[in-house]
Amino acid sequence: MEKVLFIYNPHAGKGAMKNKLSDVMEIFMRADFEVTVYATMEQQEATRIVREKGMDYDRVICSGGDGTLHEVTYGLMELPPEHRPKCGYIPTGTVNDFATGIKLPKRVLKAAQIVAGNNSHAYDVGEMNGNYFTYVAAFGAFTSVSYETPQATKNLLGKTAYLLEGVTKLSTIKAVHVRVETEEDCWEEDCVLGMVTNAKSVGGFNLYRKKKIYLDDGYFDGIFVRKPENPMELNQVMSFLLTGAENSQVHMIRGSQVVIAAEEEIAYTLDGENGGMHKKTVITNHKQAITYFHGLS
Repeated sequence: MEKVLFIYNPHAGKGAMKNKLSDVMEIFMRADFEVTVYATMEQQEATRIVREKGMDYDRVICSGGDGTLHEVTYGLMELPPEHRPKCGYIPTGTVNDFATGIKLPKRVLKAAQIVAGNNSHAYDVGEMNGNYFTYVAAFGAFTSVSYETPQATKNLLGKTAYLLEGVTKLSTIKAVHVRVETEEDCWEEDCVLGMVTNAKSVGGFNLYRKKKIYLDDGYFDGIFVRKPENPMELNQVMSFLLTGAENSQVHMIRGSQVVIAAEEEIAYTLDGENGGMHKKTVITNHKQAITYFHGLS
């Protein structure tokens, strides 16, 4: 009998887990799990629970949005690798980018069946200045919508909330002069958006249509967008966001470590959560650090 720690956010998305909790528990019971359940009431609670209790369990399963997964991943990374349980994720948030990348279904019970199974794989985890993240570290336009937009608005608009917030800010946001360095490249530019990712989509938008993305190869991909100075350049940015068409407004990067230096402190987000203010960030890839249950064939 496996011991399972199940952590869920009752407020994620439209509260889907509340209505399905008994059905999910039945799936776990049929899998012969001994389950301990926690419903999170405040930010960072999931991280604390995993840090304090995670080593006592064979697998940790969480349900919520990307923020809940972020907190659980953070807690797992603070455990010794040899005592780090596998992680299951039942996505019930607004966008669920990481879940999309590992083919987890949006239906709660189908996702529960996957995380109660044995189909798992080790994926990369990121670290920025000592803070862990699952799939994205970012600054600039689009990046604050997840924690600044009320949950009810995100439930109503879904990924449209990200697009509307970003479009509103693109033409007015202050550009940040950054120096970006990887093992393969080094350059400077005035940018309105920068993101370092281990994901196939961000904010529900597939930004890497033109290239193959791997989530377990020890490398990040990255996108940096120059400030549009006229309607034509703004259209180029929007074209990239909507279709993935690369153009002169977008600088793409790849590396296992990315160093971003700015002339002033800038606000970052990690997996859509507040990542603090930083003048210099060192973003490191921890290759295949956590094993997640997935829906890939």
